[in-house]
Amino acid sequence: MKKYIASVMPFVIIPIFIPIYSFFDGLILVDLFGCGCVPSAQTNVFQIPYNANDLRLTVFSVLTIGLFLWSIVIAKTFERKTAKIGYCLAVLVWNVIVTLWTVKTFMWA
Repeated sequence: MKKYIASVMPFVIIPIFIPIYSFFDGLILVDLFGCGCVPSAQTNVFQIPYNANDLRLTVFSVLTIGLFLWSIVIAKTFERKTAKIGYCLAVLVWNVIVTLWTVKTFMWA
């Protein structure tokens, strides 16, 4: 049972993380980094050309890479080589799709 739960976790972590991140994004991060509006009108606390949209892309990209690396560790417990490769690719493709959807859907305009 523990192996099954561990093998499913890389698929569900980002969908669980999305509402938590969105809450903190609207509450804190947009005020700190700016909304990603017109670059000439954008201001943020740090006075840098890096906004909440860029931060979301960075956070979810790092999370996707981390989950892919975790899937490689989990896949070592599989017996067949094709199962290992298929599992790692499935985790990577799923998380890239969810990350791209999240970045496009929750973009501050």
